[in-house]
Amino acid sequence: MTQTSFTTDAKLPALLGAHLQPVLTACYPHIGRITRVEACTGGSVSHVARVHGETGRVIVKVRGHRFAQIPQITTDPALIAVEHRALTLYHQALPDLFPQVLAFLPDAYAMVMTDVFPDARTWREHLDERPASVEECVRLGYALTRVHHAAASLPPVREGDGDDRFRKEHAYGYCLLTSGHPALADACHHLDNLPGRRLVLGDVCPKNLSLAAGRVAFVDLDNVHQSSPLYDVGYLLAHLVLHHLTRPNDLYKIASAFLNAYTLPGPARLWPSDALLASVTAGVLLYRLEARVVPYPRTAPPATADRFRHRILRLLDTGPFTVARLLEAA
Repeated sequence: MTQTSFTTDAKLPALLGAHLQPVLTACYPHIGRITRVEACTGGSVSHVARVHGETGRVIVKVRGHRFAQIPQITTDPALIAVEHRALTLYHQALPDLFPQVLAFLPDAYAMVMTDVFPDARTWREHLDERPASVEECVRLGYALTRVHHAAASLPPVREGDGDDRFRKEHAYGYCLLTSGHPALADACHHLDNLPGRRLVLGDVCPKNLSLAAGRVAFVDLDNVHQSSPLYDVGYLLAHLVLHHLTRPNDLYKIASAFLNAYTLPGPARLWPSDALLASVTAGVLLYRLEARVVPYPRTAPPATADRFRHRILRLLDTGPFTVARLLEAA
């Protein structure tokens, strides 16, 4: 199959060069003749495009030598093999929650995957227009529980101590420790000492999931690594708070719905009074609000966001504090 004529607003031709034709050929069995290629927004690391054909659509993901949205950060494009391994493991365990890799082209640093977003929109795009519903948050809590229970039997995705190094350099270095607050360094230490470490998604947030058509789908597994499941819970809770700073009346009920639906592997935790979860959530919130390394589109007016950032810092200064107090601060 040879095809070079289609409409596109994505960067695939320039990005792939001589590898464009093999990637298009890998799409053909699943969607027929290609009619349109459109860029998908949201990813910081890889370039993502939705490829439409006469009989369907697929997702093409390509990793370059620099982060897609942060070109000042260089990276090894061959690391897409790590995400390929993660997607393979998660799809085998939970095929209804994760996309299937239809083709992996290591020479092109590219993957072709099923499109698991029924309406072609992220949950972030929906939250920019309206608040989350209790039903969505319950569904999300149950789905994340399934992910973490299944992960208990999954092997690491990086060789040797690669997952441990990734956790310390990225999950902690890029995220929890960027503000430099000592309470967050303590939180990282406590996370490392929790029992039940397993693979976690690492970047489970509204731009990387879909709740359309009554389903749940997780994508963008660049940040999968071994850690405590509590990291994912705090990461997602932080984004629920972040996207409801201008809708405070909705916040407590949706946060409670999510946390009550989630059942952490291991000993039961009392979420409203959990100080470690509160600290992790606060750290992720500062990471997004301050956006020192990784940009995140604004979810509230600057004055509102800055006022909340100062309240978080006061909580960390005077801590320990609870999830309930963090929600009250929002």
